[in-house]
Amino acid sequence: MDERFPRVGGVLSYFTRHKTAANLLLVILIAAGIAAFPRMRAQFFPDVIIDNVTVSVAWDGAGAEDVDQAIVQVIEPALLAVEVVESS
Repeated sequence: MDERFPRVGGVLSYFTRHKTAANLLLVILIAAGIAAFPRMRAQFFPDVIIDNVTVSVAWDGAGAEDVDQAIVQVIEPALLAVEVVESS
């Protein structure tokens, strides 16, 4: 080997010289990933429990009866359709 380029040891140097070993390691890692994929316990939308939900509506100039008839009576059935929601 040329004196200007001394031989350097290490993993990167080894895989540079032995391309078959690098490709074999790549195939082994891909196969291990594919084999492990079905057993992964990841959720795109994890379960989140929210104990309280507050709905606030502002309607300037309206009385309590107007708000109750036009807004609360419309929203309440939709909220009660959700499981474990109680009216207060």
